[in-house]
Amino acid sequence: MSLSVTKGLAIASSFTSGGAIAAATILVVPALLSAPHNIAVKQFKLIHAIGRLTQTPATLVAALLHGFVAYRARDLGSGAWSRWATSAALTAAVVPWSLALVEPVNGQLLAIAGTGDKREGGTEISEKTEVLLRRWNVLNVFRAGFAFAAGGVSLWTVLAE
Repeated sequence: MSLSVTKGLAIASSFTSGGAIAAATILVVPALLSAPHNIAVKQFKLIHAIGRLTQTPATLVAALLHGFVAYRARDLGSGAWSRWATSAALTAAVVPWSLALVEPVNGQLLAIAGTGDKREGGTEISEKTEVLLRRWNVLNVFRAGFAFAAGGVSLWTVLAE
């Protein structure tokens, strides 16, 4: 595979990942906030599982592609290697951000989903669940931002060549 193709895949993977992450914020969480409590937490549990299966590998692939291009660019003596390395770091930053800030919120929402507690159910979402979903949404915006920033830096680098 040529370096040009790898660059294109790196850029595409960042923007695709950012779009998928942003979709959860723009489309999914507002829908969950309007659902009855027991449905909202069950759906969050499902969305979390799907996200773990799809977004974790996508983020890893994007980071590896950016890192490979940075390595090859440095090997070829290109000054652009540092921008590719920045893109790799931005992509990889999703992991510590998620582990440190998003996972505790995930854990609380999954615990609520796991209890099957219908005391907070009814037709309205519980206040605690709503606060957690809104917090998750804000944190998720930053995850999308990391991916979009990585794609933007890489695209800028390619266009500047």
